[in-house]
Amino acid sequence: MNIQDPKTTRIEFRKVYLSDLKAVISIYQKKTKASIAMELTSDFGLPLSVAVDNNEVIGVAFASINELGKVVLNAQVVSTFETVHIGNTLEAAAENILYATFENINKDHTPLKNSIQQLVGWLNKCAN
Repeated sequence: MNIQDPKTTRIEFRKVYLSDLKAVISIYQKKTKASIAMELTSDFGLPLSVAVDNNEVIGVAFASINELGKVVLNAQVVSTFETVHIGNTLEAAAENILYATFENINKDHTPLKNSIQQLVGWLNKCAN
């Protein structure tokens, strides 16, 4: 296995684009050990930021709502690039995007919850 040194690579952190979703789902399924045939659930969350190296998505940060009703940010990075720096940077970028997109997120999680449900429903429908 070839482990990449993040100091020698040019990793870009940015918002998630529609064209990133296939790679985002693949990273999620590998990290959660979910079956490719299994439908996504709201645990998938809303992907907000990605880390890209040489035009390849190597990490993603999601916003989701936990069992206690709190917003949680979670980063997942492919194992060859997995570092604390990449995960922390992804989560920081996701937090900025979250607050820019959902202005009242601290008071009302409903818009985020609805966005997650709509995205997951759409992705599951597209997969069939």
